[in-house]
Amino acid sequence: GNALLSKYQIIRHDNLDVQFFYKKQWNIVVQAPGLFPSPPYLNDGEGRVYGMELLARHRMSDNWFGWIAYTLLWAERKDQAAPAWRPFDWDQRHILTAVASYKLPWHFEAGARFRVVTGNPTTPVVGATWDEKSDSYQPLDGAYNSGRLPTFHQLDVRVDRRFVFNRWLFSAYLDVQNVYNRSNAEGVIWNHDYTKQTLQGGLPIIPSLGVRAEF
Repeated sequence: GNALLSKYQIIRHDNLDVQFFYKKQWNIVVQAPGLFPSPPYLNDGEGRVYGMELLARHRMSDNWFGWIAYTLLWAERKDQAAPAWRPFDWDQRHILTAVASYKLPWHFEAGARFRVVTGNPTTPVVGATWDEKSDSYQPLDGAYNSGRLPTFHQLDVRVDRRFVFNRWLFSAYLDVQNVYNRSNAEGVIWNHDYTKQTLQGGLPIIPSLGVRAEF
């Protein structure tokens, strides 16, 4: 793969990184066409990943630091004899992450992380047929990875308190994942005849307490 990186100093405590990237892949394993191919798999697939990334960083000043990163990404595959490129299973077009931390009095520190990510590709079901042998409906798939799950977004917060002693350091923290309890979709579940779908949600809000000692 190839990458081009540029860095810019904005002001004393801030800088901006810009990176463009491109990666080409060959000989990817794909399933051979036909019902009973021999061999069943071939190294005829192709892949490519390209895009750009922006990173704006604020270094520690006035008791706080933070950074914002944005990635614009295309991850694509081409199977054997395919006429065009298709989205890869983990293609995420837009990725935005913002992180900030602030040092409070009495050895307290508070931080937050916010993420927004384009949903993963999915293959839609456009219909179904009844199979007497299996006594069930069989789905009719649309174009591979031509659909997407809803956009992912989540806010996490954390508060730390340090206790400084002569020869060791003790800290306690409260960490809350998914503060506003967003039900981010991780998959699709269909009913028996593929006429109605339900989104499978991820983890709910998760608070946790912890301690750590350093000698």
